[in-house]
Amino acid sequence: MSTSLLYHAFGAKNYKYLRTEYSGGDILFYIEKKDRPSCRECKSDEVVYDGYEAYTLRALPIGPKRVYLVAYLHVILCRRCGARLQEEREIADPRKTYTRSFGRYVWDLARSMTLADVARHIGVSWDLVKEIVKSNLERKAKKRSWRRVKHIAIDEIAVRKGHRYMTLVMDLDTGEVLYVAEGKGKEALRAFFARLRRAGAKLKAVVMDMSEAYLNAVQEYWPRRVAIVHDRYHIVANMNAVLDDIRRDEQNRLEEEGKLVIKGSRYLLLRAKENLAKLPEKQARLNTLLALNETLHKAYMLKEDLRLFWSQDSRKEAKAFISNWIIEAKAMGNRHLTRFAQTVEARIKSILDWYKHPITSGPLEGMNNKIKVLKRMAYGFRDMRFFALRIMFIHETKAELTGA
Repeated sequence: MSTSLLYHAFGAKNYKYLRTEYSGGDILFYIEKKDRPSCRECKSDEVVYDGYEAYTLRALPIGPKRVYLVAYLHVILCRRCGARLQEEREIADPRKTYTRSFGRYVWDLARSMTLADVARHIGVSWDLVKEIVKSNLERKAKKRSWRRVKHIAIDEIAVRKGHRYMTLVMDLDTGEVLYVAEGKGKEALRAFFARLRRAGAKLKAVVMDMSEAYLNAVQEYWPRRVAIVHDRYHIVANMNAVLDDIRRDEQNRLEEEGKLVIKGSRYLLLRAKENLAKLPEKQARLNTLLALNETLHKAYMLKEDLRLFWSQDSRKEAKAFISNWIIEAKAMGNRHLTRFAQTVEARIKSILDWYKHPITSGPLEGMNNKIKVLKRMAYGFRDMRFFALRIMFIHETKAELTGA
């Protein structure tokens, strides 16, 4: 075998071929360095060999055959400075059992196949494939530039039973998940904002739910001027939760009176009005329900009115709209609505800032479905850092979410 073939096929530069062995269907190529090296300590050429060690490294396969490179690495003794060193093995990273070219091959396969499929295809363990993919993702994550980050979304996802969460940050301009950390409190974002400051980013706006933790994190860890936009999706979802609480209270009250008129109406009340209009039977049932219960009727209309906030012609009109909505919600005298109206009033500036920065966490919410599929395909993740890295590059995967 020529030295050119060793280099171009297996990435073994400056090695020479010694012999080939065939064992159990595997192919072993024995190689050693072509040239006598110089001393790495004093750069002297006055060195002699003082033994060797053989390293067996998994290399690129030949068809279905597994291939190994057995590299003889000599121990060299420097006559000038007395240093005793071993030749460097440039074809593999330290403490790895495979060549760099093999690692690249596995990485390329894993971008279009599941980790289990890659492991079966080339005859290695799933853990080895995962190790290679993880190390490549770590390198990619470190190389990412955050300098141009201007608009971000922050949200949490549930990852395990028992209230285990992870905090995600997405660059809304590129669609990339920049950061993933365990937990959903303020501390989960400390490292993110530290790196963002080092990158010299000029952050303009952050969209989030009305979480105190995330709000405090931005205010503490990013002292520069930035717009905080409370997300439309979460505000509407919070109002839906309020409406559901009111429905539950009314249901309990009516059941005590022996009436079951609103039982089973939850999803009718939470549906968007325009979607319900396409279902005449359900619309008729909802109309009957609302006609029979004034409290639910008023709360439902407030829910639908709130959704109109984001379609006002200007920020000034939106401010007048939401101020009137708060007054109407409080006037109902319902404890659930009053509490929610007070929260909206306290955060009114961040809600109105949508008219300056019309961004939502919708793209991040859409990512949740992909993440759920990823978790399901992998039967859960024991290595949470690997899970985080997979999420950070999930936008590069195919629709079927390969690589789990």
